[in-house]
Amino acid sequence: MQRCLKYVLLMALLVNFVPLAYAGSDTSTVIMQIGSSQAVVDGIASELQVSPQIKDDTALVPLRSLVEIFGTQVEWNTVDKEITLCQGETIIRLLTERSEAVIEEIVYPLSGTLVVEDGITLVPLRFLVENLNYQVNFIPTTKEIYIKLSPPPNLPPEAQFEILNDTVAQGETVIYTENSSDPDDDELVERKWIGKQRAFFAPGEYEVSLQVKDSNGSWSDPFTRVIRVTDEVKMDELTYNLNYPVSGQPLDMTDIPVLELKKLDPVVILNQEKVMISNSPETVPRAGVLYRDVLCGENRLYYHHLNGTNKAIKIYLLAVNQGSQPVTLEVKRWGVAGPADPLAVGRMAAYRFLDSKPSDMQYLAVQPGETLVINKGALNDVNPGQTIHGIFGINASDDLQFNVVAVSSPWQLDNLEKLPLLTHDGKHIRGTFLRANRNVALRLNTKEPTRLVVADGEDDLFLYGKDGEQLTRNKGNYGLSYSIAIRTKYPVGVLFSARGGVFAGAGNWDGKAFNLPNQGSLQSKAGCMIGVVEPGEEKVLEFIPPAGSYLPVNLIFIPF
Repeated sequence: MQRCLKYVLLMALLVNFVPLAYAGSDTSTVIMQIGSSQAVVDGIASELQVSPQIKDDTALVPLRSLVEIFGTQVEWNTVDKEITLCQGETIIRLLTERSEAVIEEIVYPLSGTLVVEDGITLVPLRFLVENLNYQVNFIPTTKEIYIKLSPPPNLPPEAQFEILNDTVAQGETVIYTENSSDPDDDELVERKWIGKQRAFFAPGEYEVSLQVKDSNGSWSDPFTRVIRVTDEVKMDELTYNLNYPVSGQPLDMTDIPVLELKKLDPVVILNQEKVMISNSPETVPRAGVLYRDVLCGENRLYYHHLNGTNKAIKIYLLAVNQGSQPVTLEVKRWGVAGPADPLAVGRMAAYRFLDSKPSDMQYLAVQPGETLVINKGALNDVNPGQTIHGIFGINASDDLQFNVVAVSSPWQLDNLEKLPLLTHDGKHIRGTFLRANRNVALRLNTKEPTRLVVADGEDDLFLYGKDGEQLTRNKGNYGLSYSIAIRTKYPVGVLFSARGGVFAGAGNWDGKAFNLPNQGSLQSKAGCMIGVVEPGEEKVLEFIPPAGSYLPVNLIFIPF
């Protein structure tokens, strides 16, 4: 009620200064001048019934015609000397002799007295401004008043959901039906669930809450319901996820003896594609070239850096044509993320790279002597302490020099060759590594659980490469692309197990990208679901070890 009232008053005030022919609900700006009967409404000159005036240091403006154009009824009580404004269910009483307004039985003092001139009532502008929250700018030299219409205050959305059965057995699917709404009819753009699970696997009472955010950035209050889980067991957690697989769904793998499972020895096919990695110095101390190399053909470019300076920088990925002929550069796939924290950008860039579509491919021509920015769409300011990450799959028709450069100003790129090559930090990975793709073929013919070890340096060897003339090793195989094709004699569930430490990455299962895990991150020895392979079909997992996460990992295969 109060919001409706305020909106009516605001609209009324703004249009009262002009004849009805010019006024309207879409009026955005009114310019008045003290003592002048002329006003300008959205650029159109209009005649006022009574000039605005100042009395006792209070600006007064006319009232009646403006409120009536918006359908507000105006009544004058000659006995009580009150003006009543009625708009729908909203009633405003102006007490002329007491200079007060009554709104929903609350009395508000007016900043000045009401004035009647030639039968036209003028009301204090200040009271309306203070209560209706729109912008007013007064120019003392010209005595002009600029009034800009402000929208009514945004009301927060209301979160709500129903549960088909709020008492369920363990392993029974919980059906949620959301019916959140927004009183302003704004779009709901984000949802934050806490405690929501497809099924529960231990008896007890569980709170599930939801908050929603509207397109104006307002969050709702949490809406909470309680689910009671009985002692009855329909399915355990593993069985449930094998029957209803969701890629990335976290799993309790406490009862799976991962390291005791038989290790698979698959067929692995390598290719000659290289991956150029710029991750050292991981913490950038100053402007300079972080890494550079000359590449031709199909390769992968990878950078991951944290701003260790005391000011904002940008990280550029550049292609330089040092030859005498144009070079065609295809940017086939890419994923960029940041600035953010290292774990978050590692996950996001991997997801975006694995989610790339052929339609996203870019064709670029690099002319002789030209320096081309490859990551032009990702040149965000990286503030101190923030991390940026990018992965690009490229194909160059001839030699190009690729540079990863940190600068605080674009003009520093004009003297690219004079920028210093920053020193390797001795801990993180930098270099160009051969055989950056591993195509793995798995044929599963046993009913026993098995595992595939990824990126441990023994069962799955690390890449070797060079940083200039220095031999280097890629511990963790970051930037390497695994394509794991799985065929099976029996139905098999494919699980993911983090073994080296905290992990947050992404994969592509059967042509669809997903987060690993799809909620939060995995701690060491924790796991999540990837999918199910049925007999007679082949499914492919594509995986890139994500920056910021710990390796190795294991893939677990559970026949059922």
